[in-house]
Amino acid sequence: LDVQAFIEELRVTHDATIVLTTHDLAEAERLCGRITILNDARVVAEATPDGLKAMVAAETGRPATLEDVFMRYTGRSLDDDIDEEDAENDE
Repeated sequence: LDVQAFIEELRVTHDATIVLTTHDLAEAERLCGRITILNDARVVAEATPDGLKAMVAAETGRPATLEDVFMRYTGRSLDDDIDEEDAENDE
């Protein structure tokens, strides 16, 4: 939470670009002006949080969340990623 507060403070007080890497979509939506979704080391979508949700909503015909965006452009849920990481760590 301290890091998130620090990032928010930097955004308000400085004209700085901050690169944040996260799987926490709520954090990304709260802290990021633009989000880039990567899949297999390739950019598959990039826009503002609202822009990403609007793109998926236009395709599906229903309101979208960032979780919907992630699923749409990667074909995976965040739980799938966590399960894969856990399996790799168990090896």
